[in-house]
Amino acid sequence: MKIDHPAIARCQLAVPRVTEGESFDSRKSTVLARLGFVGMLLVSGLAPAAVAPPLGTAQSFAVLGATPNVNNTGPTIVTGDLGVSPAAAVVGFPPGTVIGTIHAGDTVAASAQSSNTTAYGVLAGEACNTSFGVPTDLAGMTLVPGVYCFASSAANTGLLQLDAQGNANAVWVFQIASTLITGSASTVTVINSGQACNVFWQVGSSATLGTTTTFVGNILALTTITLQTGASLSGRALAQTGTVTLASNAVSVCSLAGSSTPTTLTTQASAAVQLGGLIHDTATLSGGVAPTGTITFSSFGPNDATCAAAPAFTSNVTVAGNGSYASANFTPSVAGTYRWIASYSGDANNTASTTACNDANESVTVSAVSAQVAMTPSLSNWAMILLAGFITLAVYAAMRRPKRR
Repeated sequence: MKIDHPAIARCQLAVPRVTEGESFDSRKSTVLARLGFVGMLLVSGLAPAAVAPPLGTAQSFAVLGATPNVNNTGPTIVTGDLGVSPAAAVVGFPPGTVIGTIHAGDTVAASAQSSNTTAYGVLAGEACNTSFGVPTDLAGMTLVPGVYCFASSAANTGLLQLDAQGNANAVWVFQIASTLITGSASTVTVINSGQACNVFWQVGSSATLGTTTTFVGNILALTTITLQTGASLSGRALAQTGTVTLASNAVSVCSLAGSSTPTTLTTQASAAVQLGGLIHDTATLSGGVAPTGTITFSSFGPNDATCAAAPAFTSNVTVAGNGSYASANFTPSVAGTYRWIASYSGDANNTASTTACNDANESVTVSAVSAQVAMTPSLSNWAMILLAGFITLAVYAAMRRPKRR
């Protein structure tokens, strides 16, 4: 059955046939759910469009848990930052790998959780375009952009397609009162210019991605998020009050095509040394979404107070996510004050950033080696001292010897 209506032009909903060995009642519930979905679409054409919430400092996180931990087993790869707050336990890395920064109970993770809570509230407050009153399996559906509300749970046991209809800015919001559960080997995909970063799943309790599920979008769950063995996620797993559990997964933070995320460099030069000592610079890159590229460290000589001449030393470091990077060591040949500048190249999704000449903590004083007075007598000096001692003893002994009569 195909229904021609502007609001559902691309849904392609069909009444499923009863196959051999399958009860009519089991299929009837699916048919009723899809017919209810069609009915809601017929009256939803004038509803407000879905709006992507600001993610704030949670934007750089691929995984964010709350308590008691973020827990992993197996060779999971997380591309993007991983954090936990208010707890501070991250378990299973290694064997898991984070291409980014781990924030365990620090101020960055706490700020990200605050942003997560705010975004969750924004999503929960959006007006529904389409409502489902019963637990609904989205398998086999093709959904246009909008806000889809579930009074109970939502599931996907097959293929769910999200059709942007040629609009790269299209947004989908799924408001789910209870649980989100996907079946093994199920798939959610975005088609016709849609972007995974514009898909939001606001889950009122827990979210579970079944084994080998392929999933897209930002999951903002009130309690826990579980990715079973082999499940992959292009988006974010942000648990507000519970844990995030991983098992041999691939989780990659998404970014919008054509947009650039601002980055920040915080730097700290090494301590003062004397000539012959080594100096270096350290830069911490933050704010980016799985940033790549390079950081170039440049050290300017003591006669260049404005960093206008060619640097006395440069060092390039490859970037693989947010985090701290150190330059190679440099041995100055002239005493004076050396000034560092660090520059991040940026990439397709992240803006370039740089520090400035004479920034705080970016200068190193190199002092000349001071002359030292030799305090240890040489061998000849010791000989003279011993000779003088012997002479003194001889004179003293002669004076003490009694005179003969």
